[in-house]
Amino acid sequence: MLKKTQKTPLPLMPPAITAIQAPAPSEGMARDRARSFSGAPAPNNTAPHPHRLQPRHPSPTPAPRGRSSSAQPPTDHNTSAEALRVVSGPVDLRSQSNNSGDGDKRKSRKGWLTGGRSRSNSADLGKDKGMRAWIMSPDTLSDYNVAALMNGEKIPELWNEAGNVYIYLNPKGSSRGPSFKVQDQVFNSSKVLNEILESGTIAANSSGNTYLGVDDAARRTHSQPISTRRPGEGDIYLPLEKQDLDSLVAARNLFAFLTNQPLVGTGANPTIFTAFSHISGLLRKYGFSNYNGSSFGDSVDATFDIFLDQFGTADVRHSREKTLEALVMSEHMKSWTLYNEAFAHAVGKYDSLLELRSPLFNSISVSTRNRLERAHLNLVNRQANIDIRLESFEFPSLFAGIASSTSTDEYKNVKFKEWRNSFVKMRSFVLGYYKDLFGNWPPKARSKKNHFSQPGLNRQCLKMLYSDLAALYDLLVDRESVTPRAIDKVFEDTQANAVDPNISALRKILSEFDHSSPPVLPPIPFDVPKIPSMKTIHENYNDLSGKTQAKFDKSLKYNELLLLLIKSRNIDTDSLRIPFLNAFKEFELKEAKSAHAHDLADQRIGYWLFLYVVIQSLPMLVVDAPGLNWTEGVEYFLCEAPQGNPPWVEDAGEVRKMWYKTDQGIVELSTDVILFSAEGVYMRSHCWLAAKAW
Repeated sequence: MLKKTQKTPLPLMPPAITAIQAPAPSEGMARDRARSFSGAPAPNNTAPHPHRLQPRHPSPTPAPRGRSSSAQPPTDHNTSAEALRVVSGPVDLRSQSNNSGDGDKRKSRKGWLTGGRSRSNSADLGKDKGMRAWIMSPDTLSDYNVAALMNGEKIPELWNEAGNVYIYLNPKGSSRGPSFKVQDQVFNSSKVLNEILESGTIAANSSGNTYLGVDDAARRTHSQPISTRRPGEGDIYLPLEKQDLDSLVAARNLFAFLTNQPLVGTGANPTIFTAFSHISGLLRKYGFSNYNGSSFGDSVDATFDIFLDQFGTADVRHSREKTLEALVMSEHMKSWTLYNEAFAHAVGKYDSLLELRSPLFNSISVSTRNRLERAHLNLVNRQANIDIRLESFEFPSLFAGIASSTSTDEYKNVKFKEWRNSFVKMRSFVLGYYKDLFGNWPPKARSKKNHFSQPGLNRQCLKMLYSDLAALYDLLVDRESVTPRAIDKVFEDTQANAVDPNISALRKILSEFDHSSPPVLPPIPFDVPKIPSMKTIHENYNDLSGKTQAKFDKSLKYNELLLLLIKSRNIDTDSLRIPFLNAFKEFELKEAKSAHAHDLADQRIGYWLFLYVVIQSLPMLVVDAPGLNWTEGVEYFLCEAPQGNPPWVEDAGEVRKMWYKTDQGIVELSTDVILFSAEGVYMRSHCWLAAKAW
């Protein structure tokens, strides 16, 4: 029986632990969203409050979002309200990035603006010296007339006739009217603004009016009404400390963000980064939060994800400054999506970030800086272990165990020497193939045969190696032979020895390799190859006498040899036109032609041993951290994900936990152990994912 604090390795196949099957009984655990580290389902923040204002009429179905024409300054202040109406529709659902490393295509989604992405969110978005303010857009530049904002007039793009809340940017005693009209749902996660509306509803029941400002939320008092509103409508006053342009634009940008409208930049705040610095401050001031404080609320998260998609803010692949900005912005906006992406990239280029000596680095929280340093050291150790093994594909200890024994009775007929010879030939083939492909192995930077900017075994290089070997694994693996091995003990298969001592000896060697160095590696679910057999071309071959079998072996024709090899492969992968597979098949056929028929099985096992030890060495580096969208073309490694609770929550230093369904029931386990231990990483790698499909 698993205990709540016990760290139990994941079972092999199929996983007996299933995440997110039961809600967490405690709200002390950090909220984990379904798309990242989801634990307990978050309560529904959109349920109507008994005192919540309701709109007088149902909202009309929103039109597809694009740039609102009302974002341009009105030329006629007498234009009818209906003509200026901009209806804020419900927030679009989140989607995955359309630029992930696996090439998945994502459906385009309409959000604030249409058009391409900006090169950098830190760039001054085309500010013209003659402009006081402008619309922030990924592709175009438009002047923004601030006259209405400065004069306390209504802002067309933020005036929704279907709304039920009027927002004032001036004190109650002023003669200026509301600037925005919105639906109260846009700030449903704001404690302060909701308290204003609830108190205003009580006041309206007695006086027919609502008139509260931010300061009234704490005092629960109200002054003389300025105006009479229809039933179901309320007023919110947001008195600003200053009535200058930047303060007004910051307030305007907050509600533009909440209603999916374009943001506005000014000379003092010209970038997306500075705009969201002000927005996040206002979100905190007005008490936006989900049920446990790990975010500003689901609607804010969803809206911010739309922004990330529109502007490509999470794409930090080509800019160190933008990487730092993304980390700071993710902490300010409490966005795990952006934090996860920026963190993985920051670890991969940690040294270059330090070389930049940017003041922004000190704007990152101390918790995140410590995490980055630890993750960087872990990554350096991983790379060192891989370099030792794969720079020359040397595995000297592989044949130092049972394969070196000559006195083991159960394996006395196993041809370990032939296995080793075939292993060496496979190593020579792979080395030659990649030296020809890249010019050198390990590759050199900016060679005539590669485009790498970094020398050595970088991420792109190892990704290509892993992809080729994964295809070879699919070609040769026996998909009906599930391994009896387990991660927590050395393999002993005395029962199978009498059936096939070759397979038993092979699994013994594989088990020795998996346990040879930390971390102990989980065995691949399907861990042995299909073995070439004369029975595949002569059905009664095993019934023949030894003399007749020898005659068949000696007289094996070329077409029979070719058929023998083809039948020892998986036909679905054999039909693929992959250069590495084509080269391997030519290599195997060449070696088979110079060998005796009964030596083909030993050749295949030798090739498989090389394939196994290399493909088992790679996942800790080539398997990217979960939830990343911007990975294509990246040469630094992206395998280090942020661990622990988000740095902006109160219990950031505590162990992040999730609820899992196991064979023993529902238990609470460490999320980081499940996701980022060797077992967790390997279960996201090719051999485990393929096993689930088979």
